[in-house]
Amino acid sequence: MFGVNITKVEIEKQGGVAGKVEINLSPKVEEVRLGEIKTPSGKVNGIEVLFTYQIGYNPEIARASVSGAVFYLPPQKEKIDEILDGWEKEKRIPSEMFAEIVNFITNEITPLIMVVSKEMRIPYPIPLPRVALRQQS
Repeated sequence: MFGVNITKVEIEKQGGVAGKVEINLSPKVEEVRLGEIKTPSGKVNGIEVLFTYQIGYNPEIARASVSGAVFYLPPQKEKIDEILDGWEKEKRIPSEMFAEIVNFITNEITPLIMVVSKEMRIPYPIPLPRVALRQQS
């Protein structure tokens, strides 16, 4: 079970687009803590993951970041304490959990970033599919 709460969106256009632009997506876990949501059947404990998702452009034509929190419920509830202890000791979370969270965040914020990128006339963070004609022999 996931829930996302976007708390901050910052996008700044810094210059015009000239030539090829490389885009770097950098998700980062800022903090992991015990979280809870209220459901009709009662409270559910899980893990709240605070994140920042940086989008860098090279050359530096723009800069973007999205911050927020994700509610994560591990497949086994017993893992909650283990994950929180791992974060307290090493500031790390299990790689499977990280991949799951990053994929979820990417799916959630991509539509927002695509719309804002279009309005600000900066390259999309993810390439759009293109049709290519094939030469027939």
